[in-house]
Amino acid sequence: MENLTHSLIGAAMAELALPGGPTPNQRRIFFVAGVVAANLPDADLLYTRITPEPLGYLLHHRGHTHTVAGLVALALLIGAVCLLPAIRRNVGSLRGRLWTLIAVALLSHLVLDAWNSYGVHPFWPFDVQWYYGDAIYILEPWIWLLLGVAATANTQGARGRVVLAVALAAIVGALARFGMIPVGALIALALVAAAMAVIVRRWAPRRRSGVALAMVALFVVAMFGLREQVRARVVASIAPVTRGQIVDVVLSPQPANPLCWTALVIAVNEPVDEYLSTPGTATTFGRSGCGARRRAPVEWGDPVHQSLSQLRELNRRDCEVRAWLRFGRAPEIGVRAIGDLRYGGARRENFSTMPLSREGQLSRCPPNVPPWGMPRADLLGAVRREITASSTPST
Repeated sequence: MENLTHSLIGAAMAELALPGGPTPNQRRIFFVAGVVAANLPDADLLYTRITPEPLGYLLHHRGHTHTVAGLVALALLIGAVCLLPAIRRNVGSLRGRLWTLIAVALLSHLVLDAWNSYGVHPFWPFDVQWYYGDAIYILEPWIWLLLGVAATANTQGARGRVVLAVALAAIVGALARFGMIPVGALIALALVAAAMAVIVRRWAPRRRSGVALAMVALFVVAMFGLREQVRARVVASIAPVTRGQIVDVVLSPQPANPLCWTALVIAVNEPVDEYLSTPGTATTFGRSGCGARRRAPVEWGDPVHQSLSQLRELNRRDCEVRAWLRFGRAPEIGVRAIGDLRYGGARRENFSTMPLSREGQLSRCPPNVPPWGMPRADLLGAVRREITASSTPST
């Protein structure tokens, strides 16, 4: 998830960790610790340049700091800072609460990042495979609303409350302005935010934060349930017509609109030496969740046909492509580049696009390539299993 969500989670946890009647310094330390710990795993962005771009970002962001082992190292780092005399003196008898907050806030980052289609590999070095939630878009205004109303009401001082409320409203408005949030969802967000602000106005800060976190948990559980419903619809729709064996279904809801999801189905057809990536959209209920009423709950675009032998040959002879395939979940090979269709593929330049070496030219093996498993090892000759409406896509 993006850092606004991580920060709001850290702030809510800090409120719960504080006892009644903390001093201003204690309150400040807890909130700084909660927000910093909730965001700290993204410190991997500071060293992505140890591997040339775009591989540096693709392989090191959500890399070692996004693993359980990495969280332990980060906890020790924060713990060392908290041993400073000024912090120890102000925290006093609340040390146990502070350590618990730091541990839970760090872990929350990994949990949140596991919700979307980007993926994490949390169990390195024992397991290097990617795991994908495919249930929450990387930014979700409903989570901002649930946490933001509580955070705004809990902010000390009228000026701070106004600044936070305006900032959150401006971010949501900007997303709507660029077409990322439908008008209906924007109106629903505004009405629910106003109702929540009235309801929680007289609540204690701890109650606001606790209820907000509980509501976020319920929202996420509901989204994972909807994911299963959408996956079943998608597979049932494409299985009778697709050529080949389905090996993965990539899903992502529209921001602020759980009724509309994007889908990307990857299938392999070994006898004709190809794999297909078919994009589509699916509604959760009925046929109007994505806007105007449609003929069917799932609508498909044109499949992207790719050569299996070309992908396998590039993996065999090209060190850079072999490294890229430790990230790419939906590879598209273009004339001059390879890209991930989750983000537009090779034809629409994006952060996943990597230029290919010219024919006959040996690529340099990039340094500092981590050992992440290849999401599409099933296209490279590894054992694979077929995806059905009741099964979970391989990772």
